[in-house]
Amino acid sequence: MKGWREEVDIMEKLLIKIGRNYHFVNKGDINFVESERNYSRIYCEDRSYLVKRSLGFLEEKLGSDKFMRVNRSALVNIQRINEMKEEENNNYIVILSNNKVFQWGRRYRERLIKLTRI
Repeated sequence: MKGWREEVDIMEKLLIKIGRNYHFVNKGDINFVESERNYSRIYCEDRSYLVKRSLGFLEEKLGSDKFMRVNRSALVNIQRINEMKEEENNNYIVILSNNKVFQWGRRYRERLIKLTRI
């Protein structure tokens, strides 16, 4: 597999290189992605993967139709959003189906407005 990039978009899968091995991860199995300095951690139900890619790169690869940036350091699977709550000062939190909670950053509110229009 020499010459393959660390992650390659193959239909509905993300190819992730871990050491000398390559893992195919279904995009739908990803709950969320968090930034960890120069890396990103991809969280699935049963495990996580640390990859040397930016959150912006993964946001582009995963697609805006399925994943949404909620703040500077997190990207969530839209299908995993279980609840949104408005807090004081017009702040919002997002609660995923696995009970993981994220603050919804003000910078990313435009997408929230589009998501909540009925």
